[in-house]
Order: sequence, then structure tokens, then C-alpha cells
Amino acid sequence: MKTNNLLWLALSSLFLLSTATTASFAHTREHNNNPVIQKKTIPGVAVTGDNNLFQHAIWDLGPVFKTAYFNWTFAHNPTGSQPLLLTANMPDDTVLANGLDPLASALGLGPDPANVDVSMLNTPLHQVTVTTDPNGFGRGYGTGHRDTLPTTLEAGTGAAATRALPNQPITKGQWYKAKGKVELKCFADGTGKADISLSHLIPHGVYSLWTIHGVMINGKPNMAPYPFGGVPNVLVPDEDGLASATRKLGYCPLTEQALVFIDVAFHSDGNVYGAVPDAPFDSFSQPMGGVTHVHVEFPVHVAGPALK
Repeated sequence: MKTNNLLWLALSSLFLLSTATTASFAHTREHNNNPVIQKKTIPGVAVTGDNNLFQHAIWDLGPVFKTAYFNWTFAHNPTGSQPLLLTANMPDDTVLANGLDPLASALGLGPDPANVDVSMLNTPLHQVTVTTDPNGFGRGYGTGHRDTLPTTLEAGTGAAATRALPNQPITKGQWYKAKGKVELKCFADGTGKADISLSHLIPHGVYSLWTIHGVMINGKPNMAPYPFGGVPNVLVPDEDGLASATRKLGYCPLTEQALVFIDVAFHSDGNVYGAVPDAPFDSFSQPMGGVTHVHVEFPVHVAGPALK
């Protein structure tokens, strides 16, 4: 009986080993049937807007967009109603705020600044108002209402809308510590994959991933954001500001020439808006720069560095 048990155990082990080996071989065959044909690793750059480093273009975007850049993050102006453009000579403890880029409005990417409530601008990023319920029901009554929220420690109860910790003022020095890299792969069947790793993001902040494509809008060349890898495209860094993501793609990003950037955008209001980074023409949102701020940017198809 003992011999039969030992024989049964031996046969069972052999069967399990055979099954594992077969699965491993199957995985290898599947991988080899769709080999990587292109691969590239791109470092990310901390920015305060697309192609913007302290009011200077970082990259030459080619004959159409040239050295265009946008401002999506600003310096808080404690003595005025309008925020200041962020420049290299400002101290590292400069507090960052929201604001509007007039170029974006001119291109139709946001409403006319004259139609935007200026009291909602020049707000430190950690105090940007959040969509909430003024009635306290927590179910969206009074949609469109925004308010400044306390932290969870300040509220002292779970039956309240709060902001996650640490929710400290976000400074220029902190913002520009952000780093990242993306490894892009293209496979023989025309699909792709992206592995993204990021550090020094805003702890427990809300981020989303986008591609910026060159497109035609109303017969004119423009740029448009699309959710990278599809929705949901959201990241929430841990308490150390670390985050990562893998996106499977139905195309090869290294041959899609209209793909200019991959953007990692911070949502200062904690909201996400589905397949768009914001809803600038709706009452419950604000334009880019008001609630959404590109933090890290990966250049995919650019002509080269911008000339100084």
C-alpha cells in the first residue's frame, strides 16, 4: 500500500511538471508568434504645460506647430487676481496655482477668458474647488456646485466630503522633481505596448494618461488629447509619489507619426472626465489650466530640441 502511494505521488508530480512545462512552452510559442519588432525608451520631462519649460519651448514640433507651447500651471499671485507665468528665476518655494492660457482659448481649446469666473482662478492647486453636494446628501444634488474641501483629518468624520492627505501647498521645487520613463514596444501584428514608471508625483493626487495627436479641426491643424490605451486612464500615486502603468495598444506608437506626446496630467480638483481631460464648456468643470495640468511629458514624434 505504501509503495502504491509513493508511486501515485510520483506520477502526480510528473503530471504537474508536465502541465507546467506545456504551459511554459505555450507561452513561449505565443510570444514568439508575435515578436517585438521595435522598442524605444523615452525619458519624461517635468513641464508646466505642453512643450513648456519656464516659458521656453523644449522641442521643435516640426513645420506645422514649430515651437508652440502652452501654460497649464502657474505661480500663485497673493497680491493680485491673476496668476503669474512660472519662470526659472522664481524661488523653489513658489506656490503653484491654476489659470488660463489665452493661446488655448484662441485655438478653441477653451472658452473666452471673459466668460470664465475669475474668482476660480489664481487658486493654489491644493485648494482648487471640488465638485460636491451643497445639501450634504453625497449623491450629486446640485450638480455643478464646487467648494473648497477640508482634509480628512480636519473634518474628523467620514460623513463629509474631504481631500486625501497630505494636501500640502504644491511648490515649484516639488513639481519639477517629477521624473518618468516609458518603454514603447511594437509587435509584428501591428499592436503595441507601453510600460510607464513615474516618481515624485503629487502623493495621492489624481492623474490621467493622454496622447497628444496632431489633427485637423475645422480644416486647420491643431492638437487634440486622447486617452492613452483607452478609458479608464487614471493613476493615483502612492504616499511617496510613485506610480506605474502598462497600456496595451491597438497600434504601433513608434510609427504613428501624428502622435506627438504622451502626457501625464494632474487633476487639481480630483475629478476625471472620461475620454476628455476636462469639460471646459460645462458648469461643473473648468478649462485646461483651471483643473487639469500636464506634469510629465514624453516626446514621441518631435523634430528635435528647440533652438535656444
